[in-house]
Amino acid sequence: MQTAQTLVLETVNGLIEENEIEKALDMLKDLDKQTGADIWQDLTLQYGNYRSAKKAQLEGRIDYNEFRRYEAQAKYALTELMKSIPRRVALNARIHSVGAFEFEIPDAPRLEKLIGKKSNLLTIDWLEKARKAANAVCRVVCTDGNVGTGFLVQGGYLITNNHVILSAQSAQTARIEFNFEVGKSAISYELDASDFKSSPPTELDFARVKVKDRADAPLSQWGYLEVETESLPLTGEDVTIIQHPRGEVKQFKSDEIIGQMKQYLFYTTETDGGSSGSPVLNKDCKVIALHHAGKTLAEGGLVINEKGEKAGANRGILFRNILPSFSN
Repeated sequence: MQTAQTLVLETVNGLIEENEIEKALDMLKDLDKQTGADIWQDLTLQYGNYRSAKKAQLEGRIDYNEFRRYEAQAKYALTELMKSIPRRVALNARIHSVGAFEFEIPDAPRLEKLIGKKSNLLTIDWLEKARKAANAVCRVVCTDGNVGTGFLVQGGYLITNNHVILSAQSAQTARIEFNFEVGKSAISYELDASDFKSSPPTELDFARVKVKDRADAPLSQWGYLEVETESLPLTGEDVTIIQHPRGEVKQFKSDEIIGQMKQYLFYTTETDGGSSGSPVLNKDCKVIALHHAGKTLAEGGLVINEKGEKAGANRGILFRNILPSFSN
């Protein structure tokens, strides 16, 4: 016998297949209120992305084919989100079935505490550094369907993964999009494949390619990311990844380093499909690694150090290992 939840999800799925995105979003919003699935942040993001694209198409700022790409992204994101709803609902029910613990806070004159094992406090100028760094991060869209993240370095070069841009031929038809953020309009650029350099995914997994400048939208407005090859953060310190997960609007996440081995850096910073090619940034917002892979512990995890210890982790390739390849 089907549950009400299952029927709603089947109905939403039907709406998505019929391109009734806004109706599907409305139904999911109601379902979230009734079940406590805690998907409202994801839904808000999809509402913003889809409606911005629809408005841009109606106003003639993007053509219909471009709008259809945004529509396809929304459909994919909602379909993936729906897969997580039963688990989220079950978890919410389990949490609320546990009685609250009663305890007292000591009547002390000072209640401020470090809750974790270390301080995550940053000086406020970090926000300015992060905003400047984010400007240089872009979405990479390939005609073969590959979607990833990339970033500018000095000289007008794009850096991303080789498994995102597979070859010079792929670069010829790919485009990159800056400013693909909530409430903003993306600006696209083509690539000059004549100066294409790469290393396969089994080695350094990078692709470097020149970006074609535009007189009406100079590439210089996005700045570029500086790299740090000498001093690396220690295990336990935080790194930040600015990314386009699932090809969606630009997002970021910070979390800690858990290991380093050979050319690889391992961290618990969250990513998703489409985050490949993102910059891994230190506390000064300089690039220390190129994100390219990850495995959960359920998938077998990754060996994170010379001791052979395994953990669920994301993995980046240290930029100090990549940089020498640019001069070869």
